[in-house]
Amino acid sequence: MNKLITKLINFYKKETELDVVFFKLLGTAGAIISLIGAVQSIFTLTDWAGFFINMAAAVGSVVLVLFVDRTGHYLIGYLITSFGIFMALFGMLFFEMGGLYGSMPYFFSFGILFTLLMYRTPWIRIVMLFIHVIFYAGLCYIAYYRPETVTPFDTPQAQYVDQLTGIFVASVGIGIIFLMYIREYRKQQRLAQESSNAKSILLANISHEVRTPINMLLGMNEMIAREAENTQILEYSQNVDVAGRQLLFMINQFLDLSRIDMGKEEVFEENFDLKNLIDSLALFYRKEADNKHLDFVVDTDKDLPRYFVGDVRKLNQILMNLLSNAFKYTKEGIVVFSIHKLEDNGGNVKMRFEVSDTGIGIKKEDQDKIFESFERSDIVRNRGIEGTGLGLAISGNLAKLIGSQIKVKSKYGEGSQFWFDVALRRGTETETEISLNESFIAPEAVILAVDDNNMNLTVLKSLLKRTLIKVDTAQSAQECYELCKDRDYDLIFMDYMMPDVDGIEALKELRRMDKDSGKKTPIIVLTADATPERKKLFLENGFDDYLLKPLDVELLESTLIRHLPERLVTKIEKQTQIEVPEETLMRFKQILSQYDISFDMAMKHLSGDILQFVRIAEFFAESAKKNMSELRRFIENKDYENVARLTHSLKGNSGNVGAEDLYYNAKRLEKRAKESDGTYVDAASELFFMEWERARTGLVAFLSEFEKIKPSLEEVQDTVGTVLDKDELVERLIDAINNGNQAPALKYVDDLADKVGETDVIGEIRRCIKNIDFDKAEEFALKLKR
Repeated sequence: MNKLITKLINFYKKETELDVVFFKLLGTAGAIISLIGAVQSIFTLTDWAGFFINMAAAVGSVVLVLFVDRTGHYLIGYLITSFGIFMALFGMLFFEMGGLYGSMPYFFSFGILFTLLMYRTPWIRIVMLFIHVIFYAGLCYIAYYRPETVTPFDTPQAQYVDQLTGIFVASVGIGIIFLMYIREYRKQQRLAQESSNAKSILLANISHEVRTPINMLLGMNEMIAREAENTQILEYSQNVDVAGRQLLFMINQFLDLSRIDMGKEEVFEENFDLKNLIDSLALFYRKEADNKHLDFVVDTDKDLPRYFVGDVRKLNQILMNLLSNAFKYTKEGIVVFSIHKLEDNGGNVKMRFEVSDTGIGIKKEDQDKIFESFERSDIVRNRGIEGTGLGLAISGNLAKLIGSQIKVKSKYGEGSQFWFDVALRRGTETETEISLNESFIAPEAVILAVDDNNMNLTVLKSLLKRTLIKVDTAQSAQECYELCKDRDYDLIFMDYMMPDVDGIEALKELRRMDKDSGKKTPIIVLTADATPERKKLFLENGFDDYLLKPLDVELLESTLIRHLPERLVTKIEKQTQIEVPEETLMRFKQILSQYDISFDMAMKHLSGDILQFVRIAEFFAESAKKNMSELRRFIENKDYENVARLTHSLKGNSGNVGAEDLYYNAKRLEKRAKESDGTYVDAASELFFMEWERARTGLVAFLSEFEKIKPSLEEVQDTVGTVLDKDELVERLIDAINNGNQAPALKYVDDLADKVGETDVIGEIRRCIKNIDFDKAEEFALKLKR
């Protein structure tokens, strides 16, 4: 009996298509209902015709279900069922079982239900539904106008039983079918959800696995760009960086599209600095403009608020897609990035973000489909332009999520204009915010980086080299715990996905250790998972911040400056590197070489930034006496553990300034101090102190020489890049106004404002150009010539 039941269940469960499953269910239900009708007919009618018809219907239903299951000819089975059972047999039963006064009209609903559920092709479904309705209506018409064709009930009691039975059987039968349908639908929904979850997990793993080598590639390429001196190698490095970031951008697009399709994309609001967002986009795309020899104008309202609350990640991604498309499809001319305030009620600010270009434009018939996935306009003409066709589709969906809509205006062959309006809440200024023009050094800071991938650790250490931060590394959670027992770290970077213990579990253990020691070390999670809910998960579990791989050096430094103790951080302005004449560089080399300092080695680590070298030299010289005094005391007290610690720190600093002999002496002294080799430490320390003092003296001499020539260097620097004077800019502005070229005119207005300062006249010119009032703009522009 159990085997029979199991076989019967498997008979239905083995199917995966809903229509096939329900054909079997309807066929089975039809057989059961026909059997019930056969039994019912014995008690309600005087002849046996109804009994035999019902039995024939029951047997036919079973045979038909078995036939279709064996042969797989489902459409044939559906048609036989429709015409043979729900029309022919049901029609016969209708006349044999009381016609309009019997229960068969209730069972006509099975024919309608079958038609709606079984046929996949829309036109077949409509045709069969029409045939069934006409057929059943015809039966009722005949029974009403030709009552002699109907076998009547013998007694009112028989009619009552038939009606009651029909209502019960029909309603329960249809109810069971719908319950089965809902159950099967929920099962398919559950399978789809499980598949979706598996897809999400797979995408997260792919994200991690793919981002890890990209992190290595971009990180090590950054170091090549910093340290390479050969122009050709620098060019290769730039090409690698462009290709790597393009690959990363495409991976992010596929992940985002998948998340949007699964309904996983959510709005994640946070306080952000709009100025930094605009500046970072401008900095990135100015390089793109230079590479393609295009003009690039960033036009923002002067009174635009700086801090807002919103989903900055989505906002940034929309703008990057729009700007990337503008540069991709513009061969010559200009790209304009505009941000204007539309409304300001104090708490909320409505702004318009707009990107326009003088590119190839979009045909009118293509303007609707460009927001669809994998669609690109004018494929034949644009076949040489790379792209997946996902950017605008993703941007359109992201814009809807943040309560906006991207609109487009374009003229084929002349250019395009994309814009969207969004309302953002005003935010608050973060005290520790670091601007794009700031960097920092923290020579006394010590951090720990935890990652099971050694190359990731190498990349992180390389990117932080210019900050002078001391970086210890661990390749497992257990190694991290051991290091934290022996040393107090100012900050810890923790990889999320490690083989033994994941980042969240490691965080919990470190927090327990912090509690025992009465401190709280900032812990920043490093992850390749770019999803917003993952960021939310990390912050909810107690991480102090979140950094995405591949590591962006700007975000890395910004995160460090927010979380490192203020006493350890010295903020510095990122200045344009001073171009130093060759003869001056030779003089610096000669001075430093007398004290065993390699100027070339130091500059190689600092990408040729002499101002950074000056800062490091100043720090080295200022801290030397204090550190030397401490080291003498440790040696006298035979405190070799602290001797090793301090010489380790000095080893890194001496390498940064190019003091090669001091570096190697410190390396040997550290090694012997760790071994508690007092005899060696005592004997070698005097040579070490002599080299140390020698290096300090050499750096002081360099700083003195640099101060003498610094004014002349800055004077030379001020003249670099001056191409157009005021009069030339005014002439070009007037030409642009006369030709009605709005974007170039705005660029020249901004250049004039940078050169002579913002004035009322320049402000009026800008306003008139934006309002396309060129006649008035020209009147004001001519005043600048007087």
